[in-house]
Amino acid sequence: MAKYNFCLLSLGVSSLALQTIGHAAATRVAYVDPFATARGNAFVATADNASAVFYNAAGLTQTDGTLAQANVFSISLAHTFDGTLGGTPGTAKNDDGFQSVPSFFISHRMQDRPLAFGFGVYAPFALGTDWGLDSPIGQYILPYKAELRYIKYHFVTAWQINKELSIAAGLSYDDSDIDIRSGPSGLLGSYEGGDQTLGYSVSLLWQPSAQHSFGLNYQGRTEVDYEGTWTAVPGTSTSAAITLPESIVAGYAWKPSDKWNLEINLDWTNWDVVDDLSLDNPLAGVTNVPLNWQSAFIWEFGITRYLENGLHLSTGYTFVENAVPDADLLPIVPDSDRHFFSVGVGGKHNSFTWQLAYQIAIDNGRSVSGNNYGLNGEYDLDSQAFAASVGYNW
Repeated sequence: MAKYNFCLLSLGVSSLALQTIGHAAATRVAYVDPFATARGNAFVATADNASAVFYNAAGLTQTDGTLAQANVFSISLAHTFDGTLGGTPGTAKNDDGFQSVPSFFISHRMQDRPLAFGFGVYAPFALGTDWGLDSPIGQYILPYKAELRYIKYHFVTAWQINKELSIAAGLSYDDSDIDIRSGPSGLLGSYEGGDQTLGYSVSLLWQPSAQHSFGLNYQGRTEVDYEGTWTAVPGTSTSAAITLPESIVAGYAWKPSDKWNLEINLDWTNWDVVDDLSLDNPLAGVTNVPLNWQSAFIWEFGITRYLENGLHLSTGYTFVENAVPDADLLPIVPDSDRHFFSVGVGGKHNSFTWQLAYQIAIDNGRSVSGNNYGLNGEYDLDSQAFAASVGYNW
């Protein structure tokens, strides 16, 4: 029974780690809009296209008519590990193939009322990690592969109180499935589970002048209670109840002229609320897994230069803090401090818009010691991504 409880514990921690993909963990997918991506994701105080549904819905009051926008964000995670697994030396490299995450947004600004509405479908957690079954990690006691499908359907309403101030609120319906794979060392099999939950957001945009704007976006906590089956124990159901923390993004944008936009954002996620995970299985009972995660900041800075011919050029920088201490780090979400550099180009022709962006991430090189699961050593967590979008305004 002790071995069985440890299997459940390992599996449960893995499912929680997957949830963090969209926030402060190593494979964050907060980069939904290619224009924002090119600007280092510094967009909360600008928020002037349909993707404001995600970044700051209050910004929809700046738009005209109806906007529709389709995006794709494609990322390659070149992660490597060199160290010891339970005292045995080993090296591993994950699957660095590109994984594409699409999104879609539509918004409408009313002409006769100070109201705007928006809807977005996007996958903030839609990535996976695969170290390979034949790798040392695949032969170890912990999961080597994790896949997550997390689709958010987000409805928002924005109100322009006066010329300077707009506020917004939103409600989302989230649909999620997970699939976790382990190797042959007592954990061969998979866990598949799913759940649906509700989320909410509130945001604000203050523009005291044409040159200055301040944005604030709050995403509330959500409760996820996965229900699924573990093939290592046929005929039983295992649930994993977790709380995803709230996050706050604040930013300031300066527009010295109609040709320049410079913005800085600060993003905070309250990972301190993720201190344990409750697992419930009819054979093993309830197991509380300690996690001890830590709140983390993300600094974002971006610049856009608007040209005479309708084109614009952007560049940006992002610094992401590590949120997972050495003791709780797992290979399927190898978190570390990272630097993101990005560039992009976009334009508008009549009612059509387009955007292209490229991003590269470089980590500080993480050395892990004292890991609770015996995975100690060096992680190299570089990555690169491409993003593209097309839009239409009528």
